[in-house]
Amino acid sequence: MNALFQYESGVDLTGQGENDGNGPGSTSGLFTAARDSFIGVSGEYGTLLVGKLGGLNQWVYDYNLFADQVGDLGNLWGGTGLPGRLRDTLHYRTPAFNGLSAALSYTPDEDNSTSKDVYLIKIDHDAGALKLGGAYANLDQTTGKEWQVLALTGSYDFGEFTVGGGWQNESDIGGVAGNDRDSFTIGVSMKLGAMGTFKAQYTNSDADAANSDASQWALGYDHSVNQYMTVYLAYTATDNESAVAFTANNYGKGDTVTPAIGQDPSVISVGLIILFDAAMLPR
Repeated sequence: MNALFQYESGVDLTGQGENDGNGPGSTSGLFTAARDSFIGVSGEYGTLLVGKLGGLNQWVYDYNLFADQVGDLGNLWGGTGLPGRLRDTLHYRTPAFNGLSAALSYTPDEDNSTSKDVYLIKIDHDAGALKLGGAYANLDQTTGKEWQVLALTGSYDFGEFTVGGGWQNESDIGGVAGNDRDSFTIGVSMKLGAMGTFKAQYTNSDADAANSDASQWALGYDHSVNQYMTVYLAYTATDNESAVAFTANNYGKGDTVTPAIGQDPSVISVGLIILFDAAMLPR
């Protein structure tokens, strides 16, 4: 068996001390909220991890063309407060059998007024170009009903372009009976030459509550300068009905701005992604 560990944190390059899109964290210093951080073991019987691990993140990035950019799918799918990461979580993933694997996650109740048990099951099928995923989560609430989530995702890589999407259903959000929401997304990416990729993604979220629907369009272009560097241009617009205030630039995008209820934020962003990899070190 192999022992493994990871420590990951947001880095505050803006001097604000927080609001870097990674959730609440430090109010001063270089580092902000902790991201996926864990210890564990892996071997022929699978992988066992314990630490701060993915909740919603286990399926929201199955096919998310604007991950960590403006227009991230999480703006709507996680806009109800569904946690992207879970603290103090035990996670087990099976080995893959003919492309099929499963993962079980459990976050225990720590016996105080704010903590809750969380149970999560994730199933994945990787058939090369075709990828399918399914997830079920049950989040205990301190009061009211249990918050339950069901999600399905899929994508296909044709080589020169990809297409994919997903569906997510939440029932009794936050423990409130009848507070239900259905969301879906569809996206497509297309290669432009050897270095460029054009992408477009549409997301819609439909609530049972009156005037609580939202939708989001995102358009972007990624240009690979080399294997370590990508320059990108992205534009997104979120359309909120009069009772909601979903964002356009949360989830890994610094300086998140939450609009006033019923307002429709739009964002244009130019960015640079640099991968700091061991392969960059001189030999």
